[in-house]
Amino acid sequence: MRTWCGIAALLLAIPVAGGPLRAQNLIVQDGWQGFAVRGADGKFDRCVLYNRTIEALNASPYDMLGVTRDASGNLGLMVFFQPRALERARAVPVGLKLDERAAVTVTGDVVSDFHVVIPGPVPPATTSVLPQASTLEVTVEDKSARFTLAGIGGVLDRLTACVTTYAR
Repeated sequence: MRTWCGIAALLLAIPVAGGPLRAQNLIVQDGWQGFAVRGADGKFDRCVLYNRTIEALNASPYDMLGVTRDASGNLGLMVFFQPRALERARAVPVGLKLDERAAVTVTGDVVSDFHVVIPGPVPPATTSVLPQASTLEVTVEDKSARFTLAGIGGVLDRLTACVTTYAR
């Protein structure tokens, strides 16, 4: 089972493909911070930016959004709710609603009692309107979280640049 988490304190504790993820390099964009991440095999896995600073991540890993891009360029999401909000499960439906547009359903894995991963790819119709969106509402197991997407266009560009840099 693959688990994605860029929180520095958790990177060494969460197993991924038989071993821990390791932060490779800090990346920053418009108040978002994250990492280029390697898998247990030492190879580049993905880049992730969170909607807060690393300091804030370490203070509380709840109520936050992570946007990821893997080596193939696929966009994914990580959504962090409050503790004990979710039940662990694989392949659960996840609703994504950008602004007032109709929600789309994707599949994600609830990897902890507060954390769902949508490894991607996020559907192209959603990805194409994401740079212009101002809010994202994510619904899992009848729990919803809403995020402001300030600077999301720059975040997507920075993730693309990160993949180009580290996926060699």
